[in-house]
Parts: sequence; C-alpha cells; structure tokens
Amino acid sequence: MLTINLEDKNYNKPLNKKLKTSIVTAFEKYGLLKFTNVKDDFIKFVNQFTYNYANDARRRKERMNDKNIRNVDGGKKKIYLHSEASFSPSQPEIVWFYCIRPPETDSGHTLYCDGIKLWEKIPAKFKLFFLENPILYKLKIPIFLPQKKKNLKRKWYLETPGVKNCILDYNDHTLNFDFFKFALERSRMQNKYCFANHLFIPLSSEPQILERTFLNNKNIPDTDFKVLIDLANKNTKHIKWEKNELVMIDNLRYMHGRTSINRKESKRDIVVVQSMKSNFGYGSTNPKI
Repeated sequence: MLTINLEDKNYNKPLNKKLKTSIVTAFEKYGLLKFTNVKDDFIKFVNQFTYNYANDARRRKERMNDKNIRNVDGGKKKIYLHSEASFSPSQPEIVWFYCIRPPETDSGHTLYCDGIKLWEKIPAKFKLFFLENPILYKLKIPIFLPQKKKNLKRKWYLETPGVKNCILDYNDHTLNFDFFKFALERSRMQNKYCFANHLFIPLSSEPQILERTFLNNKNIPDTDFKVLIDLANKNTKHIKWEKNELVMIDNLRYMHGRTSINRKESKRDIVVVQSMKSNFGYGSTNPKI
C-alpha cells in the first residue's frame, strides 16, 4: 500500500495530467492506495477516475446526499475476505472507502489481501484445480421493477459470459440466474493472475447467493480449504483508520474484509463507493514488478 498526501492539492478541479498519471501508475503497480487529508467532498476526486458507478447493494443506506456513496455493511461481526460482488456480473473494478470518523477502540480495522501474492503462494495442486474448475453461483438478485405482476416470470438474459437459466420474477422483484465464474482474475500486470473471489465469505452473510459450488460437483476437501484460508490470513494486512483518509482498492486484485468491531464502539463511520469501470485503460501503464 502506498500513501499519498492530498493536502494543498486542489482535487475539486480537474487534476493536471502529470498528477493523474502518477496516481494511475501507482495504483496499477500497488493495487491499493491510501490518500490522507481528504475533504468530505471526496467524491469529486473519485469522479476523476470513474467512468461509471456500480449499482451498490440496496441494503446499504445512501450517504452525503449522493446515491453513489453508501454505508458499509452494518453490524459488528467480522467480515471475511472477499472481492466485492465477485459472485455476479456486477463486480466493480475499484472500491473506495472513506473514513468520516475512525473507531475509538482498537477494532473495526479494514483487512486486505493481495490476490497476486496469494496466487503465487498457493500450492500447484490447488492452482490446477482452480484453473480447471469454475465456481457456480446460484443467485437471487433484488432489482427495481415499476410494478408487481402476479404470477409472472419471464425468461431473461444478461449479456455476460457465464450467465445461464436467467429468469425475471415480477412477483418478488428479483432476477434469478446461475453464474459461472473462475476464482482468478487477470491482473493489470502482464502474465500475472489474482486469486480474488467470494469463496471465503459465509453464505449466511450474502442472501443473494443461494448456492455456491464448483462445476460438475467438484469439491475442495476441508483440509485443503483450511490450507487456503491459512495462506490468505498470513498474507492479510490491516488498515487502522484515521479521520479523512480515502482508500482506493483494485477490486479485481485484492480481497478485503473487516475485523470485528468492539461492542462498545459507536463512533466508527466509514462509507463506500464502487466504481464499476475506471476511466483509464486496464493495465494502461503496464508496470513491471
């Protein structure tokens, strides 16, 4: 993670070409940047790197009078490592977290794990399994429909490779489909892959996922899965938040999560923004590592 101080930089206006290029180059190299001394109109900065925004989970409340700024997931339990919405065709390219108020207690740290480094450490027999076997997600996604139509279900399609058995259900305003997705993502680096997916997070915390299996009912033995979890934990780091910090995460490279929050904690206030697509080319600076 690289830290950049934005104090005295007028990011409310278009960034000069040199500064923006240097930020993009650093982002493509490190995959995770922390900006300090960011004002609460940080969305103006985020806009300068975003082509379009993701339709964030409807369970999250809008913040700061902006539909693209949302609360992070509520509750105080630990959130396990995951790549945001990596179980669906709506996986954002960049996830941003902004700290309005840091926690008073030593808890609620944001976790992050570099999928490139994790993939490099995964034993060869596991790599072979993930290269050969896509994950099958059975999904029930809430969507907005103008009105309910009784007993009406319609075949639908999403123009995304890997989507199958898509049904639009007017009864409960949901889109139901199967989605095949590999556990790997191509990185911004040449010939590098990232282990960034939704395998570690319990399904109880993702009501949109009805089932999560592998194609042809292949399985990872529990002992092997524990090896993967241990490797991920050994390669996981913490962000201890300070006020007015903004973090920019490559969601196709990193998995993120959160440590549990102290039950007495009441001050922690973090918001999230999801850039569906960046406005700079994927791997455009082609950094070498």
